[in-house]
Amino acid sequence: MKPRKLAIVFGGDFPEGNTKNARLKIIATELDKYHWKSTFYSAMPYGFSKNTWFTQDKQWNGFAVRYFSISRKYPPYFALRIGQAIVAHTHILWWTFFRAHRYDALFYYNPRWTDTLISLYINSLLGRKVVVNQTELFSSGVNTKWHETEERVIAKRARVLLLISSNLMRHYQPMRKQETYLMPVIVNTDRFELDIVEKPFLMGYIGSFASKDGIDLLLEGLKHVLPEYPKLMLRLIGHNPHMYPLEQKVMAMGLQNNVEITGTVKYEAIPRLLLECDTLLMNRDASIFSTYGYPIKLGEYFACKKPVIMSDGKGFAEDFEARNQVYKYEVDNAASLADAIRYRYAHVGESDAVAKRGYQYAKDHFDGEKLGLFLHNILRETCKK
Repeated sequence: MKPRKLAIVFGGDFPEGNTKNARLKIIATELDKYHWKSTFYSAMPYGFSKNTWFTQDKQWNGFAVRYFSISRKYPPYFALRIGQAIVAHTHILWWTFFRAHRYDALFYYNPRWTDTLISLYINSLLGRKVVVNQTELFSSGVNTKWHETEERVIAKRARVLLLISSNLMRHYQPMRKQETYLMPVIVNTDRFELDIVEKPFLMGYIGSFASKDGIDLLLEGLKHVLPEYPKLMLRLIGHNPHMYPLEQKVMAMGLQNNVEITGTVKYEAIPRLLLECDTLLMNRDASIFSTYGYPIKLGEYFACKKPVIMSDGKGFAEDFEARNQVYKYEVDNAASLADAIRYRYAHVGESDAVAKRGYQYAKDHFDGEKLGLFLHNILRETCKK
């Protein structure tokens, strides 16, 4: 069978960097089984590459990785950044008019005016097969009116719209006449089937360190529990653009012996770092922005077969039952988080059962093979029309 060609178009650092990368990598890997040959196209790097030693490779697992900005690193000076953005947008427009037609379908991830939305708009006008995967509601944060214009374009111009959460479905469906599907978190559970020795009393968190993630609350919850569990550790995994203030916060709270900050890590290191933990933490604040997204890390947590302790806010947390697939605590409440941690460690047998049910939930709802076939079928039907 002749391979079909798919362009995966987005903004940000790749193949290392943003938390979105795991989702895009699984999509390309699973579609490859159905003879879709994907090429990754990034508009330009974001802040991840400012202070990292990583070089962004020109391929990942046999898939080409291309940058419209040509440069793969965030420049140190503002004037150079402006120049990089101009180059990126000029190149995107050239590609849109003269190269995008070579692909059977175009898969845009969270397109915005500042990176790939203009390309999406033009390609849709030219009758090309445009699929959009939206995982955030940016209008629920800052610059609401600006982001609402993006959402209207996405709703009108995407031939197929894939949304990560039920709340996003409820937001977009009234604006849509075309096909709209729920496409949840995706995880390859086999990636986490490693023989790694677990470290007792090591809790883990991976992801971004934005305000919605409430890292300070995790530190406060840890401090509450330390008198009863002095060996308890918290491992914070991932890129943090404000590393020094976090280190100062840890020192000020007297937690330097109980908190490990890994900083930026390679994609291949993530399974080991999570599997070494015996508990994984999933926190979101009570902001409206948090209620529309769905943390990609949650699939990776469940794949590790570890107990997950999550904030019980609106949105994704409503999909889970306390003490069934997860443990829950009151959102934005450090004392409640501490109580959940105590309960988990006081009920080891129950915690193991909760972890197994969480893993089964991931196999039932987040499995990469099932969702890869689901996406393949959508793309195949879209290309027929």
